[in-house]
Amino acid sequence: MILLIPIWGPLCVLILHTNRALFGDDLLEKTLEKMHINEEIHRSILVPGNADEEQVIPLEEALLVNNPLQKRQLILSVLTEAPTSYYHLLQQARLNNDSEVVHYASTALAQISKEADLTLQQHEQQYASDPDDPDILCSYCDYLESYIESGYVQGRAAEIQQRQLERLLKKRIGTRRDFTLGCKLASVQLDLAEYDTARQTIDALSERWPQREEPWLLQLRIAAILHNGTAIQDILHKIKEQNVYLTSKGQEIVNFWYGKEDSK
Repeated sequence: MILLIPIWGPLCVLILHTNRALFGDDLLEKTLEKMHINEEIHRSILVPGNADEEQVIPLEEALLVNNPLQKRQLILSVLTEAPTSYYHLLQQARLNNDSEVVHYASTALAQISKEADLTLQQHEQQYASDPDDPDILCSYCDYLESYIESGYVQGRAAEIQQRQLERLLKKRIGTRRDFTLGCKLASVQLDLAEYDTARQTIDALSERWPQREEPWLLQLRIAAILHNGTAIQDILHKIKEQNVYLTSKGQEIVNFWYGKEDSK
């Protein structure tokens, strides 16, 4: 067989050449025509659409639709896919008028909270065992921030975790000046209603980074919380005067407050 391998190529060429000489171009044209017909047949075949696609609607709308079967199927699909991503929607589902939907949502929320609490405990234990490790501190701080923002805790429990986050952020900042961490610290202090401390943090950020929008937006936030219209006007004037660079989101916030001032 090995010795015959060099012979097969020339032999195939000879056979094709002989067929071409005997039958002319008819064989080639027939072959091409057959291929063209097959291609047209394949193109004409209609692939049926997925009937389930017609049932795909946003979860918010499904909870409002008076269709118990559809709501239950949707909640079950959420539980099997990524329930953590739908935490806030599951909270809405827990208030639904369908008892089974409420049961599924409550079960999912309990499981999500349990897993989040266990992960938080792991970070707490790692930090307690080695509080001076910067990587452990950073990991604990980042997870605690996402834990609070996700709404896993409310009320007094949320306040306790926010105060812990404030301590962790202060420790991460230390003696160095970090813009991102400083903004996070000011935001947490505002959440804790520590307005004087938050103002000091924001003023330090504004003084060192006068062209960054975040400190100015935080100043607008604290002025709005305290219902200080004069301070809002002053902040808007300074933003314009100092040509502070604003992102689309920042510009939207500033335009909102400009509209509020114009309406007075």
